[in-house]
Amino acid sequence: MRLPWVALWLPVVCCLVLAGCASKQPKTLPLDPAGAQAAAALWSGFVNNKRPPALDADVRLGWDVLGSKGGMSASLQVQSPALLHFAANDPLGRALILAVADAATFTMVDNRIGHVYRGTIPSKFWQSYVPAPVAPEDLLSLLGGFLPEGEGRQAEPAQDEAGQGFWYRWRDARALRHHVLLDRQRGTMQQHLLFDGQGDLLLALHYADYRKDAGSGFTWPGDLRITGTAVTGTLTLRVEQIYSHVPQKAASFRLTPPPHFTVEQMP
Repeated sequence: MRLPWVALWLPVVCCLVLAGCASKQPKTLPLDPAGAQAAAALWSGFVNNKRPPALDADVRLGWDVLGSKGGMSASLQVQSPALLHFAANDPLGRALILAVADAATFTMVDNRIGHVYRGTIPSKFWQSYVPAPVAPEDLLSLLGGFLPEGEGRQAEPAQDEAGQGFWYRWRDARALRHHVLLDRQRGTMQQHLLFDGQGDLLLALHYADYRKDAGSGFTWPGDLRITGTAVTGTLTLRVEQIYSHVPQKAASFRLTPPPHFTVEQMP
């Protein structure tokens, strides 16, 4: 049985989100001049913050999708611009499934059956784990609660109706509409919603329990919950331990399966 897609990008992908009506827009209120100034200052600080270039961590994945419910421990390395290394482990710490990917290709090794899957990122096989709305270069930022450099600079702000903070919305180069909620006091991302052109909520991410690394100064969410039409249920990611935000060598994102494993090229 396949693991849910979040377990492989980690997402491997990739708190997200609001339960409830998948197409509902955030409820907002217009800003007065003072509020508009505060929202602009908060957003400027957020998009100009120094971004972590990588993550090396142990995580706990959970899923409740398509009648399947469970969880597992895993190790995860994600690195800018679009590198992924993921290992799903059994209770003894042995890797059951390994996956590496970059902006163009992936390799997945199932140690349980001695089989290797290889293919390109646009393949139906890979996108059954990592939905099409999640581009490889977006993985690190979606998991970390920040935006890729240059994204969202022309966002329109509004006041959250419930008083949780400020919402910011914009349309990206793929015509996806983004809505991001920032905590007014901490300046951290609380929610990130992605809508398609028809107004359907593809992904809803909800971030919580941010921790700040004393050495690097980077912050990272400890809890992530994901829902939306691009997933068929609820996915959760709990960061158990962060080892580093330092980029790793390229060899960390390559796999050389045992020679006796069968290899299948996925269309």
